[in-house]
Amino acid sequence: MTIDHEYFMRLAIDEARAGAAMGEQPFGAAVVIDGEVVCTTRSLKVSMSDTTAHSETRAISVATQKLGRRELPEATFYCTCEPCPMCCGAVLNSGIKTMVIGARNRHIKHSAKLAFNFKDYTVERFAEMVGWDLTVIEGVLQDECVGLYTGAAVPLTR
Repeated sequence: MTIDHEYFMRLAIDEARAGAAMGEQPFGAAVVIDGEVVCTTRSLKVSMSDTTAHSETRAISVATQKLGRRELPEATFYCTCEPCPMCCGAVLNSGIKTMVIGARNRHIKHSAKLAFNFKDYTVERFAEMVGWDLTVIEGVLQDECVGLYTGAAVPLTR
């Protein structure tokens, strides 16, 4: 089965845009199993006054609750931006083994005031550090994803 990563990344981008339109930071995520969308989510940090309400942590929470199980090893995780360490921990704990990333932290770091000051952090370094067998597919709709953040009206304070 051929997986249309661009299609699923567009769903995450749509979530990021919808969040930005309501005053949230422009982050979006999707969880997909066997070509079927389990969920799509956006960041709700601003409206919920919750520093943990990232689109990625929300996606893992929604997907696991919807499916009634804690682990999703067969899922593919889509994110408009490289997840922070907290979000990586959530994806790791769900057992997901494939992550598709639009923008990398290094692509948008200059747009952030407090975010992405993780020195040489990458998802791959995190995975290596904890012994996580993770496949990373990067650059899917990268320019569109970078544009979410470089044109963002809300300062990035991830």
